[in-house]
Amino acid sequence: MPDENGVIATHYRIDPARPPLTLAGGLRAFPVIDGRDSKQDLMAVLTRPDLPARPRVTVGRAGDAVPYTLLPLDYGTGRDLSGTSGWFIICDGVPGPAISQARAPWREQELVACVLLPVAAALLALQTCGLTHRAINPDNLFRANAQQPVTLGPFWAAPPASLQPAVFEPPYMARCVPTGRGEGTVADDVYALGVTLLTLASGRVPLAGLDEATILRRKIEVGSYVALTADTQLPQVISDLLRSMLAEDPDHRPSPKLLLNPEQARARRIAARPPRRAQQALNVGGQMVFSARELSHALGLRPDFAYPLLKNGTAEHWIRRNLGDPQLGMALEDVTRKPAEQNVPEDARHREMIVMQSACAIDPFAPLVWRGIAVQPDGIATALVNAPTEVAAALEEVVAAEAVVPYLDAQERRPELAAQREEARDFRRWLGSRGPSGGVKRLIYAANPMLACASPLLANQTVVRINDMLPALNAAAAAADRSKPPMDAHIAAFIAAHADSTLTGELMALKSFAGPTERLAVLRLFGRLENRLQPGPLPGLGGWLLQSGFATLEDWRSHKLRGELEETVKQAAAAGQIAAMLSLVDDPAARRTDEAGAEAAAARLRVLQAALDDIGTSAARRGRIAQNLGHELATGAGLLGVLGAAVSLALH
Repeated sequence: MPDENGVIATHYRIDPARPPLTLAGGLRAFPVIDGRDSKQDLMAVLTRPDLPARPRVTVGRAGDAVPYTLLPLDYGTGRDLSGTSGWFIICDGVPGPAISQARAPWREQELVACVLLPVAAALLALQTCGLTHRAINPDNLFRANAQQPVTLGPFWAAPPASLQPAVFEPPYMARCVPTGRGEGTVADDVYALGVTLLTLASGRVPLAGLDEATILRRKIEVGSYVALTADTQLPQVISDLLRSMLAEDPDHRPSPKLLLNPEQARARRIAARPPRRAQQALNVGGQMVFSARELSHALGLRPDFAYPLLKNGTAEHWIRRNLGDPQLGMALEDVTRKPAEQNVPEDARHREMIVMQSACAIDPFAPLVWRGIAVQPDGIATALVNAPTEVAAALEEVVAAEAVVPYLDAQERRPELAAQREEARDFRRWLGSRGPSGGVKRLIYAANPMLACASPLLANQTVVRINDMLPALNAAAAAADRSKPPMDAHIAAFIAAHADSTLTGELMALKSFAGPTERLAVLRLFGRLENRLQPGPLPGLGGWLLQSGFATLEDWRSHKLRGELEETVKQAAAAGQIAAMLSLVDDPAARRTDEAGAEAAAARLRVLQAALDDIGTSAARRGRIAQNLGHELATGAGLLGVLGAAVSLALH
């Protein structure tokens, strides 16, 4: 792990002659020089600790050919010029400023040639790779000068669409917490491209000045195209394209391949039946709704008010009578009737499940909603990272209840979600795992492989890969409180998520980090990691383990052997050899010698004690004999005296 400021992933050095950049969503980037090829124009994008990079893009995808797109070339830990540590992703430098800086309306020909066609080509290539972009907006499109095609900026340095303004997202995505929008589909990128074209054609971001909740509600009430293009004069070609690109149903949006032929794309007409609107509104917790989509949205926002309307049949009655949709009413009845028939207890989980399933039954594009929190199934893991307490509690309930499965049952029209059923089971298993290495932290690290370890023990060190953990702890030891252990729940969960199954025993033994068994388990864990990863000498970590009592010999019996071993352990700690410390402290042969010596000493002690006991017993017996003999002698002497007197009388 490099310690020098300005060095990233060993080979790249930040160029101090060029200023850092601020990219879309506030990401920071630094022009860098590759020590192996200084002619390349490169930059290093600094990821945020609360926004893990997308692993499907940053791992093994750099070689894929995607035109007009900045792709990751390398990645690794490093420090900026101020000394701040972080995880950086290397890519080509941007060709020029973001196109959002030019606010004048673009001409139709320039929109098609410089934006629509290159972005469509990029999306088609990404689709072939099984990827989405999910960060298309004018702040993330760059070009050197006018008449040049745009280049799509970074999309891999944060969770999908997490930094995307809500106006560029379809309603079912904008409804979700930003970090929980998920990978989505290429149709979602087409929608964002449509809003981008509209922004450039009009010279302003649509619905600017309105908060995200108002924008979302307006899109749901009147549809995206009407909400976004109201009072806007557009070129005819662009207007025709936007009608389909901003369609509410993703299946009605043109594919990237079709967009490469704009005339054919604008001629494509898919008859979309306008949503039914009721004459009389339904009141859902103070929100008046007139359509099925509005009702679905309101149910998710106000679950406490929604459940009574669903349970007593008010919502179903309104759908049948006022909305005039008996088929939708029947679908809603199926959701609310089955639990009653199966005698499912009406606890909090049951109520949330009914609201979630009802929202999906009413609107097939609705996200998964729970306690008013909305996510896409594949966005749960990223949404859990540094989530506010209320959001985290709701998402943990979703995982524990495997609520993704009934949600997916209502989304059978989306086959790409089927693989997430197995993921839901994995999430529940990780969440239910016990000990410091389990629980929600284990889930977060296991499901976000590009997330840096958040342990405060690491100080200003960044650890994204398991190989960097021991060197980071070694570096952090200099400023650490060495009376405390170099292990906490974050480090334990991170290792459990990234290490192989051979360390399961040590991880399971971690409970409080306090007892001798737990301390030995930590030493075993670090020693075996050192043997496997070969990070080099770790004197800082060795001293930390020694001073915090994690390489203790206090339970050894032999003073002589303990003294000899303690000196050897200190030498191994100073040399930074954790495995050697482990082999000394946890040496079975030496342990047997110590135990045998202790047993021999105990046996000798028993013999000595028996001898002492025997001496004590013999002395007491001799005392009793002497005492008895004295009594007998005294009696004999008395008898002799009496006999003598009798003889004397007889003689007289």
